Amino acid sequence: MKRALIFILMTVCILEMSSCGGKDAMLKTSDSVSNPVQNEDTGNPNGEKIWSEQDIASMFSHVQETDWEYIDCVLIPDHASDRIGAVLFWNDKKQTSNVAFFDADGCFQQYGTYAKMSAEPDFMYLGDGAVTFKLETEDGTIYNYTLTISIDGSNVNFKAEDDLPK
Repeated sequence: MKRALIFILMTVCILEMSSCGGKDAMLKTSDSVSNPVQNEDTGNPNGEKIWSEQDIASMFSHVQETDWEYIDCVLIPDHASDRIGAVLFWNDKKQTSNVAFFDADGCFQQYGTYAKMSAEPDFMYLGDGAVTFKLETEDGTIYNYTLTISIDGSNVNFKAEDDLPK
């Protein structure tokens, strides 16, 4: 009996430690990478890995679904909400423009909006977990869309703003 209880507890602990989070609402999800880029010492005096856009693109390629089209990526040098980079992509199946925010372990949280990506999205990191890019309305109006991530423990929040005239 004790062995069975110990086995069950160990299994639960292992599963809990290996998870990166659960699924949220339809356009806000959290997944993990099966082969994350290793956070290794690259000679940086403080021992932290220096991340590149290629590292972020590689993380995305490990989780990319067949109907996701990579557009661009940016680094998050201030490590806001423990994120190291973000990827802008188009989800052809859902017809949404999306951003996936990655941490150093390859886990990501994503948020999408039902809007067409501009031909020149100009994806940029603004600081404090905020990215901006350009979207297009059905009538061809180009506008700026800003998405900010904030994480408090297990709570992931997104704030979306645009500059469309009201």
